[in-house]
Amino acid sequence: MEARRRLRLEPWGVGYGGSWQDAGQEQGEGETAANTLDSRAVEIEVPLDAWRGLRPTAPAAISKVLFLDGVRRIEARGLLDDNDGQTFAALGSCAVGAVECNPAGGTVARAAIEPVVERWCAIATDRLKEPDLEVRSMAGAQALVYRMVAAKGDDQQAPVDELQRLMREAESRMATRLRRTLAHDAAAEQVAGGALLVCDGPRPLLGADERVVGYLKSLQQQRLPPAAFAAVRALEEGERSPIYVVGSGPHARFEWYLRLRDPRPWLHSLAGAVRLQAHAGEEPSATLGAARQVADWSASYLPRFATRAHQDARAPQQLLPVRALEENLRRRLGNAALLRRRIEVALAEGTGES
Repeated sequence: MEARRRLRLEPWGVGYGGSWQDAGQEQGEGETAANTLDSRAVEIEVPLDAWRGLRPTAPAAISKVLFLDGVRRIEARGLLDDNDGQTFAALGSCAVGAVECNPAGGTVARAAIEPVVERWCAIATDRLKEPDLEVRSMAGAQALVYRMVAAKGDDQQAPVDELQRLMREAESRMATRLRRTLAHDAAAEQVAGGALLVCDGPRPLLGADERVVGYLKSLQQQRLPPAAFAAVRALEEGERSPIYVVGSGPHARFEWYLRLRDPRPWLHSLAGAVRLQAHAGEEPSATLGAARQVADWSASYLPRFATRAHQDARAPQQLLPVRALEENLRRRLGNAALLRRRIEVALAEGTGES
């Protein structure tokens, strides 16, 4: 008998790509192109025939959690005109920051570090000769500088992809700074594992540190075998999947799925689910214990930070501290319409020309 097919809705607002995309994903270092993970990777915590939703049993003792995120904005698209033709370009800005929270509650969230704002002009060329573009203020304020960078590729999307890559680099640099802070605090307090850094997006390649995890709101190109993925789709609120391993070598990572909130009957079966990443390294069996504690912590506490539909169009995957952080970071970028006007004036006056 043919299985019944049902139309179900995507909970995110139509302005976003959707929480389940399955549109492909860049391979990480040490990661194979196979569509399905092998049994050794899937069964590192639980045998495949025992895959089911897991309730937390031994969560890590986390006294504070830092949420790191960045926002990016395209201020203008352009074309670089020369005698040989035209080349695609894009001017954009990003702001990166982090907010500190007490997972047990009782204290107000606060900024963990001063946000960083960077601005670039990405040009799809391998022969970059243009100087940085200085955009002066109309009211005597400090000038803004868009650093010129070369983008790989020659189509219209190439400069945008380069701006996205630069934002990820800025996030990684901030994660490195915060990681040092966490290590210093742990040494000063003589408490190991007392803080956790949750990076909104893929986990940066920062080496062996169980205190740094990646948090992926949109689920792309899952590689679990059908039996394991069926268990993921059946997760209930506050449950996580067993841990599995993606990739090999020093940059191998642990991953697990987590259900933040039970989906409504009219939503698809992955609604309210996220995927998290932690360091596995060359010997995943040696680092599994620490990852299991972090995974249990995520199932215990992250649902408490989940947004509601009236709070964010990406609810519940968008977490409340990250939502507040993103609002602050967008303000740091400045008024988009005013900035566009300043860019127009700078180009009209030839500020960026040699």
